[in-house]
Amino acid sequence: MKKSRFWLSLLLIPLCLMIWSCSDSGSSSKSSDSSEPMTRAEFVAEVSDYFQWPHPDDYNDIWNTPVKKFADIETTDEYGKLVEAAYQEGIIEADADDNFNPDENITYDAAITILAEAFKLTEETVTPYVAGAGYTTEQQDETFSKSDFDAAFNELKSDFVAPPYALPRQGYVAPRRYVKLYTVTPDATIHYTYCTGNDPNSNTCEDPTIDSPVYSVATKGHINHSLPMFGLTEENSNQYVTYKAISAKGGIVVSPVQTFTWHLQRPVSAPYSSEVISEGSTTSPRVVQLYNNSESLRPMAWYIEGSDKAIVFDALFTAANQGNPNLATYVAENLLPEGKELNLIIGHEHPDHDAQGPNFIEAGYGVFLNQRGWHSESVFSTDQQAAIQNIEEGDIIDLGNIQLNVYALPGHADGLVILQDKVNGMIFATDIYGCTRAGSADNVNVSGLKVDRLLSFTQQTYANYLKDDGKTTMLFTGHDESALNDNNLKLYEAALQQVIDKGEDGCTTTLRGTTGGEVTQRSTLIGDMWKDGTDWIALLIGGNMGDATEYLTNTPVNAAGQATNINYNTDLTDPDADQGFMKYSVLSNIEIEGGELVGVDVSWGTNPINTFNWGGNEITVPDLLHNKFDPWTYNYTIEVPAENSEITIIPVSMSTKVQSITLNNLEVEYRSRNTIAVSDGSIITIDIVAPDGETTSHYTFIVQTI
Repeated sequence: MKKSRFWLSLLLIPLCLMIWSCSDSGSSSKSSDSSEPMTRAEFVAEVSDYFQWPHPDDYNDIWNTPVKKFADIETTDEYGKLVEAAYQEGIIEADADDNFNPDENITYDAAITILAEAFKLTEETVTPYVAGAGYTTEQQDETFSKSDFDAAFNELKSDFVAPPYALPRQGYVAPRRYVKLYTVTPDATIHYTYCTGNDPNSNTCEDPTIDSPVYSVATKGHINHSLPMFGLTEENSNQYVTYKAISAKGGIVVSPVQTFTWHLQRPVSAPYSSEVISEGSTTSPRVVQLYNNSESLRPMAWYIEGSDKAIVFDALFTAANQGNPNLATYVAENLLPEGKELNLIIGHEHPDHDAQGPNFIEAGYGVFLNQRGWHSESVFSTDQQAAIQNIEEGDIIDLGNIQLNVYALPGHADGLVILQDKVNGMIFATDIYGCTRAGSADNVNVSGLKVDRLLSFTQQTYANYLKDDGKTTMLFTGHDESALNDNNLKLYEAALQQVIDKGEDGCTTTLRGTTGGEVTQRSTLIGDMWKDGTDWIALLIGGNMGDATEYLTNTPVNAAGQATNINYNTDLTDPDADQGFMKYSVLSNIEIEGGELVGVDVSWGTNPINTFNWGGNEITVPDLLHNKFDPWTYNYTIEVPAENSEITIIPVSMSTKVQSITLNNLEVEYRSRNTIAVSDGSIITIDIVAPDGETTSHYTFIVQTI
């Protein structure tokens, strides 16, 4: 605040006492009855909305404390969430009866108290601003109106930079925290210091100054503070992280120092735990969530039981060492009915999902893992490797009253497989579809495939989910604590699609920060983890923002050996050059109803052939999927049952920005449904003009009746 304005406001208070009206630069003169009163709920909602305090229901943090509730406010009330968010932040308090009294008019005195707490200023500092709006010391219990609020609040925002706030919230214990600092003042800069220790009272962070390091999400991400992944001991399993921060902006008073402390704690060892997600029925599986509170990355495994057999999907992170908890034993003793067959399916070949695999082999259970992931495995001995069986897309796991279809979707891992119960819409997807836990900054690395190839596989997989009346109602991932839904599958596709449509402009830096340096890794993000609950996604797609990493396809030939000579990547060295993503004239998928596309073999990676020792023998396993649509293969056969005289074609172009899609010489829309009369030997053509208006592709589909 400018000193002259501060002292002028103080001098005006006696004058206000005499004439009951005050004015100040930037605020309007008013009498105490010159505008409608403002209720307590309206007032707090305005303040809460400005400072962007998230409501606990709007983010997915399992370690959060229960929402603080007033006895006289429901979350669903008009201002319920905003008021409860302010309560959670400690800005307001309940009266002796746990009430907030939302419909009472806000008084001058209460307004001063709340504004001072929100801006982290003294009430003496805030009072002159309210004086400028018409306040006198004799009016402290009188109504504070909407125009009073506008005048005082606008002046405060003009003269004081908003203090930094921090997420996730403090005051509860978690095994790790990814720290986000923020201020709502436009163009303000946050400066911070931090320190860690075993005693919060001994953390000796220096107060930050304008010369301290600068924090922003774009440069620092959410800074990771975690207990050791390995080697956890009683001494290092309990720590405190303290941040101190200020907000600064030229010409505005620097905010007071704010201090935030998080308590990190994780047990050195813990037994396995389980929670029933679905009890099951004659037509649905029993589903039980499995986890271990001592595991740093807190992965999830899923026990899925049918009428005849059961499986465990994924094998968690606790090493299969003697003396450690044994997941196979836990399942047998606590979940598996006597005499029922049990197998383990490892969703993908990463150490936080396969660690207990050896214990299942030693217990005599069948263990399945897609062979494309075998070359990355290190937890199995040579003898154990020989016992592992391959599981592949197209397989069906029969549990008696339910069947699980197997799909492959590489990108996070070459050997990643997904299980779907089509009847009940349950999808068990391990890590590929992301993680929505707030405060864990979980962007999933999918850079094992180029984004365009991954988008094509993703669309084909989703279309396969829906075949044969399949449903997509519950999505179980490798790290989400509860089931997600179909919208998360759509968000995954949309996050990839925005990269195709916008190139580098569809990318952003990773949310996952470290305590040193700045974040630069390239990701794609949709939504906000603090506002959108579980309806957000972040994916790591390769390289660093602004570098020359080819995260889109650059290939001289396609899988069939046909020349393409197109590089879809952005030329960052020449901003005036044609940008590659504008050249997408290909289909990413084609959906056919009434017939079946005969696909091709599609491989990926710079070196898609892996030769390695397994089970005592040298084997070769290609990174290859069979019977797939390949965007860069232009001639296909469609098999149509002889009794079908027409089929429906749904063309899906790789870019949603293409100039045109023409089906049999008629222009059609992206993802439109088009019914076509067919007979044996019919030829269907699709032509696409890229967003650049020049690049074109021509596809031919020949109908073969069967």
